[in-house]
Amino acid sequence: MTDEMALMLKVKDGQIGCLSELFEANHLALFNFYLRMGLNRALAEDMVQETFMRVLAYRSTYLAENSFKAWFYRIGRNVVADHFRKMSNRDLHDSFEEKHMQASETLAEGIEQEVKQSDFDKALSSIPSDHREIIILSRFQQLNYTDIAELLNCNINTLKTRMRTAIANLKNEYKLITGEATS
Repeated sequence: MTDEMALMLKVKDGQIGCLSELFEANHLALFNFYLRMGLNRALAEDMVQETFMRVLAYRSTYLAENSFKAWFYRIGRNVVADHFRKMSNRDLHDSFEEKHMQASETLAEGIEQEVKQSDFDKALSSIPSDHREIIILSRFQQLNYTDIAELLNCNINTLKTRMRTAIANLKNEYKLITGEATS
């Protein structure tokens, strides 16, 4: 049993103070997940708060035999889905994202890296949302395939197939954006 699972079981049993440890361990990763899914910073912060409120509200539904990460991200996905249903006509994307260069980078290297990151972000945002989601969960949120399969309610082999397709789509979009694609 992982530390997070043990903490969640304590929260489930009424030790609400343990939720702060879960928050400290997971809020930044969840915030980044929301940003990568295309939400602006303010909305991502709101979604993090709402997710943890729901973790507290639905703590009785957590089962010890389930992965904490899969259960947690399922709540997070539902928070976003509920929000999109309610606010379908609003602009939820940032047009500007803060970037910081490391001191060791030259200006040219920093600009080149920023352009590559921008191209990658454009490619990622242009693939279907279900493909984008599994790439983000796996590569950026570092959930394992077992947890992602549980979260998406599919078997591992299906997930692996979806992942290969998603990565292929991402590569194709990146090549189109950067002009590397051949006609």
